[in-house]
Amino acid sequence: MNGSVFLDTPVLVRLFDDDEPERQAAVRAVIGVVPGEDSGPALVLSAQVLAEFVDVATTRLVRPLPAVTARRALADLAELHVVPLDADLVLAAADTAEEHGLSIRDALVVEAAASSGCSRLMTEALPHGTMVRGVTVEDPGRPDSRP
Repeated sequence: MNGSVFLDTPVLVRLFDDDEPERQAAVRAVIGVVPGEDSGPALVLSAQVLAEFVDVATTRLVRPLPAVTARRALADLAELHVVPLDADLVLAAADTAEEHGLSIRDALVVEAAASSGCSRLMTEALPHGTMVRGVTVEDPGRPDSRP
């Protein structure tokens, strides 16, 4: 899956956060969800990200998504390549967290991206331009993010 892009929870939530239209448009442009455009690179996420997406989108947005809308979005997102959360991933993430000074949550995302062969991780949770475990971190809201 070299060249694939891993999507973290904050990026997915931005797709549905109408209160920040500029960041929403930036995320849509970078990951190729603008109507009429190519689908872009292969998109990957993890079971952890799916669960977090539902939680954040339905409880933490200024205008939370209705449960039915979040469930439809979840079903669509589940059609992407989803990295399962298992004991091996958690053990690897614990090592990555310690080695790179990350939270276990962020390390799980990095490990899921690395284990699935992604070259890029779209997130707002880690510094833009950082490279961890061979994966380059990109904040899609930054002007230098690429599609």
